[in-house]
Amino acid sequence: MSALAARARDLLKELKSYSSDTLSPYNEELVRLTFSEIDEHNAQTEAIVSEMRRRQQEGEEPQQVDEVTATTMCLHYECIKRNKRLLLIYMNERMQRLRDMRWTQRALPETQKARCCQSEIQFYNDYSRVLSTYMSRAEGVGMDLTLDTKPPKDMAVTVRGLKDAGEVVLSYGRATILTGTTISIPAEEAEPLIRDGTVELVEWDDGYGRNKQ
Repeated sequence: MSALAARARDLLKELKSYSSDTLSPYNEELVRLTFSEIDEHNAQTEAIVSEMRRRQQEGEEPQQVDEVTATTMCLHYECIKRNKRLLLIYMNERMQRLRDMRWTQRALPETQKARCCQSEIQFYNDYSRVLSTYMSRAEGVGMDLTLDTKPPKDMAVTVRGLKDAGEVVLSYGRATILTGTTISIPAEEAEPLIRDGTVELVEWDDGYGRNKQ
């Protein structure tokens, strides 16, 4: 038997060695070995219980469990619980990182997808589908909630054009974006323009986590 819960600890150490916005490659071998260790502890516990019952039935052992046997059983039981707890932490952290990628990157990058097991890919696809349905106009709130990591306090922001983008269609109508000109547009529609370098914010809002200029 390996050092107690060493493999499960290694899983978490491996995941922690990667930045919080990426995944470590799913370590199927260590997961399998951790489950195998759980089965081994369980088998040891069952063997002890079976032996106790046999001796009691044959009158070789009193009804009260001796201290050594009780301690051994507790050790196996605690090892099972620890391994399960570490496995759940490992899987939950990976799921949380997948959820974060859906919000921040809107799609699962191929480099990260290659590090997932099939169940994780299925989880991401299911989560993405549910989120898209919730944000849709037909069945949900009709708003892209992934545009801002923090909701802005104002519905509109003032932006300055960084390049001549010409006429753009916004929710309230059409607007012309030229280099150096400023216009006020809805905050949720400003975010993609800011991301692609078309405009920059002039009036900074606390909702964006930045100070006013």
